[in-house]
Amino acid sequence: MWGGLAAYGWRMAVPRGGGNPRGTRAPGAASKPPQARPELAEPEQVADPHAPRGIIDYTLQRRAALGSLVLVATGASDHLDPHPHLLRAARNHGVPAGEPCPWCKSKDDLATLNYAYGDELGPYSGRLRTQAELARMATEHGRFRVYLVEVCRSCGWNHLLRSYVLGDGVPRPALRATRDMLD
Repeated sequence: MWGGLAAYGWRMAVPRGGGNPRGTRAPGAASKPPQARPELAEPEQVADPHAPRGIIDYTLQRRAALGSLVLVATGASDHLDPHPHLLRAARNHGVPAGEPCPWCKSKDDLATLNYAYGDELGPYSGRLRTQAELARMATEHGRFRVYLVEVCRSCGWNHLLRSYVLGDGVPRPALRATRDMLD
């Protein structure tokens, strides 16, 4: 009977060599070897924590995306079919970009969003941030990256404009999740 199950891809677990064959640990033995705590990175020399550094500008990719934008029969594309959360964030929290949408030429519907990511931010990494919050965070954290995204509220055009690093350069341990986040 068991030989027939092997024909269908079923295999029995076979203990690997060495160690306790029953898979139990000896009384009083540690379940895992102790791990060394990760060391914080060396401090970075930063003259102004509020000044962006390590800027990556995506203007050329934006221009190429506009030039090669080909719609399929449904009217969808990578740049005109945003994730629903991105479109909702642009509608509710977006800051007007002050220029028309590059695709539909709508004057007031283009908005920008700032997303902050970093190891020091812990569970708060990847959240939307206002310019005031970014200015405050620049002195509270050593290093985090900000991504500036443009989204058109009417046609759905979206593109990453630029990313940059903020922070005072002094490494800190990651923030911990609060009790209500764990529940």
